[in-house]
Amino acid sequence: MKALPTHRKQKGAVLVLVTVALFVLLGFTALALDGGYLLLNKTRVQDAVDSAALSGAKTLSKTAANGNTHDDARAAVYNTLQTIFNGDGFNQVDIDTNNIAAVTTIEFSHKAVPFVVTNDSVARYIRVRLNTVPVEQFLSQLMVDNWRVASAAVAGPEQGGNSVEQQVIPLLLCSKDTSDDHHGFTPSDDLTRGDVIVVKTNHHKKAPVGPGNFLALSLDRDGDGSPDTGANDFAMALSGDLNVNSVIEAGDVLTTEPGNMVGKTSEGLNTRFGKDKHGNDVSGPSADPGESETGAYYSDCAIPDFSGPVTFSDLDFGGDVANGGNLVLQQGSDKWSGLQSFPDYYNGIHSKAPSTTHCIDERRIVKLPVANCDGNSTGRSNISVMDTVCMFLNQEVTGQGNNQYIVAEMLESCDLGGGSGGSNTSERLVLYKDSASGDS
Repeated sequence: MKALPTHRKQKGAVLVLVTVALFVLLGFTALALDGGYLLLNKTRVQDAVDSAALSGAKTLSKTAANGNTHDDARAAVYNTLQTIFNGDGFNQVDIDTNNIAAVTTIEFSHKAVPFVVTNDSVARYIRVRLNTVPVEQFLSQLMVDNWRVASAAVAGPEQGGNSVEQQVIPLLLCSKDTSDDHHGFTPSDDLTRGDVIVVKTNHHKKAPVGPGNFLALSLDRDGDGSPDTGANDFAMALSGDLNVNSVIEAGDVLTTEPGNMVGKTSEGLNTRFGKDKHGNDVSGPSADPGESETGAYYSDCAIPDFSGPVTFSDLDFGGDVANGGNLVLQQGSDKWSGLQSFPDYYNGIHSKAPSTTHCIDERRIVKLPVANCDGNSTGRSNISVMDTVCMFLNQEVTGQGNNQYIVAEMLESCDLGGGSGGSNTSERLVLYKDSASGDS
């Protein structure tokens, strides 16, 4: 019998291989073509969101008379996005420009990093997010149903200089002279040091508020309209975890928080110096800004490089406490000269580039309510606010019991170390990476 030629057994194999190769080539071509368009449109959408965030931040930087509310900023964001998406180059971006608000998230914060969402009307950092923006496809729709891109941008004043909105903390300054703009104290500026004042006493009998008080306050942290009492809330508010109702104005009625709360005081306030409640450094990459209750919060970028914290005794201070006065550190003493002064801090921090990686500039500059403390009752009581002032925290909290003091310098103006409040139309606006998103 004659054998069949072997080539007949492989007839058609080349056609199969060519067909498979064509499909593979077509797939790679589709991915390359649509992938390129995806990256291109991702960049375009990100540019649009960046522009919208800067537009919102620019609106917030205007004076109140020219419209700088959050609603004004939202309107600016929507108008910017509509204008950009209706322009050339966005044919492949499937977005309804007549309903921009439905796909856009706009939030506000007192600081850029970490971005902590707040409803506070004076917050001047804005975050704009487009969460799901469909992008038209060509050949890849055979394999991928729908490609979407997301973008986020944070914008606001450059951190450092006069850009940081000061935080109210739950400590009270009692006025010595209600007719004086600085309440009877000598303030500090960037060249001259003023009074160093005790803003939390170590014994209730030394506090002009009245027996049982240590100049501590209860503030509304959760925004329910009533003060949040207790040591944990006090510590968290000292650390800066005060996201709602943090605007205190003249005429507001605040509640005093009795008790010394020594451990919680150092736990909360020392986060501004990069320390947790055990004195460990938490200002590095392992710090979690969301865990302020345990002391892991971002520190001030300028940690004092002095030999060490100053410890105090009663003999270091003068003040007519019996008649409602405040404890003031004696000028020219060893303790007074041993503390870092505001002029040293101010000129030092402005001589180096600000870092927003694991610190926040000017976290040691805080805002305190001021009140006339004469005639207040013992224990928890209500007190009417006269004013708010900015204070510089000279050093971390040290000591226990009757050896623990918190000292600070009153500043000539909040604008010196920060807190322009959005009224400065010449401030520099910049973009920040969204700490909660990989899409910025």
